[in-house]
Amino acid sequence: MGIAIWLKGIRPQTLPASVAPVVIGAAAAWTSIRQLGVCALTYPAPESCAINRATQTTLELRFWSLAILCTLVALFLQIAVNFANDYSDGVRGVDEGRGAASPASPASSSSAVPTGTPPVAVVLSGRRDGIAATSIHAPARLVASGVPPKRVLTSAGTAAALACLCGLAIVVITGHWWLLAVGVCCLLAGWCYTGGRHPYGYTGLGELFVFVFFGLVAVLGTQFVLCGTVTATGVLGAVQAGLLSCVLLMVNNLRDVDSDHVHGKRTLAVRLGERRARILAVASYAVAFVPVAVFALSPLVLSALSLVGLPCWWRTSSWVGVNASGEQESGSSGGWTCALPSPPDTLTWAMAAYGVVCLAIAALTIRALLRRDHARALPLVGLSLLVCAVGYAGLAAI
Repeated sequence: MGIAIWLKGIRPQTLPASVAPVVIGAAAAWTSIRQLGVCALTYPAPESCAINRATQTTLELRFWSLAILCTLVALFLQIAVNFANDYSDGVRGVDEGRGAASPASPASSSSAVPTGTPPVAVVLSGRRDGIAATSIHAPARLVASGVPPKRVLTSAGTAAALACLCGLAIVVITGHWWLLAVGVCCLLAGWCYTGGRHPYGYTGLGELFVFVFFGLVAVLGTQFVLCGTVTATGVLGAVQAGLLSCVLLMVNNLRDVDSDHVHGKRTLAVRLGERRARILAVASYAVAFVPVAVFALSPLVLSALSLVGLPCWWRTSSWVGVNASGEQESGSSGGWTCALPSPPDTLTWAMAAYGVVCLAIAALTIRALLRRDHARALPLVGLSLLVCAVGYAGLAAI
C-alpha cells in the first residue's frame, strides 16, 4: 500500500474540526490576557495592578509554546480517532465495499472519474424519502483497502501516544495536573466512538460527544491552559465550534446513512431518518455560522443608516429646578434623537468583506446540504469552521 492511501486514511477534511477550536480558544485567551494590563489611573497604583501585570507577562511568555502544543494535541487526537474508527469499522465489516480498489459499477465506471481523483469508494443508495438518490462517493478506508487491521490500530496508538506526550508537556508547563484526567477522558471518548463492545457511535450519541469534546473541551480547555480562566467569549466560541463539528459528523453520517442502516450502525441520521437528519444539519449550521456573517456586516449597516439619519430613538431627560416663589420643581421632557453621520472606516469595510465571505460560504454550504452534495458540503463545513476561527482571531488582534 502506498503513502497516498495512508494520507487518505488521515481524513484531512476532518482536521479543521481539531485545529479551529484551538484557534478560537487561543483567541479568547489572548483577549483575556490583554485585559490584565488594563488598570485604573490612580495614585498610588493598586497592588492588584502590579500582580495582574506580572501575571500578564508570564502568560504572554509561554502563550505561543502552549498554543502550539494544544494544536498538536488536537491534531494527533483527531488522527488517532480517525485511524481507530477505520480499524473498528473495518473489522466489523461496516466499511465493506469502501476499498481503494472497489469493483467498478455502472455509476462508477472509469470514464466517469477524472484522472488524478483520490481513491474513493462508490456506495450506491436506493431511494430516500421517495426520491431516487445518486451514487455517493465515500472516501476509501484503510482496512477495507487491504491494509492489515493491526497496522491501522498501531498507527492509531502511535498518534494517541504523540498526543499524550504533547499533553504531558502542557501539564508540566502549567502545573495543572488535573488536566491528565481530561486527557484520559478524551482518549476514551475517541476509542469508544466505534471501538469496544458498546460503541456510542453506533447508538446515535456521536454528535453529543463531538459537541462536548470538539466544542466545549477543545475551546474552553485551550483557553484555560493559556490564560487560566474561562470567559463568555470562550463559551460562545465553544458552542459554535461544537455545533459546526457536529454538522461535519452529520454530513459524514448522511452520506453513509444507507450502508450504516444495512450494517446496524444506528447513527443519529439512521435514527431520525435521512430527511429529518438533513433538516437538523442545516438548522445547526445556520444557528452556528450565519450569526457570524450578521455580526460582521452590522457595523457597515449601522454606518450606512447613520448617513440618512437612522436609527432614531425616543430620549427622555429629567430636570430639577426652582420656580419664582423659591419652590423646587421637577419634571421630564422627551424628544426624538437620531444617530450622527458616521462614514465607514477601514475596520468597518474589512469586517464587511469578511461578512460577505461568510454569507457566500453559508449559501454554498446550505445549498450543498439541501442538494445532498456531500462531497462539497463536507469541505465547506470544514472551511466554515476555519473562517469562524479566523474571525475570533481577528477580533482578538484588534
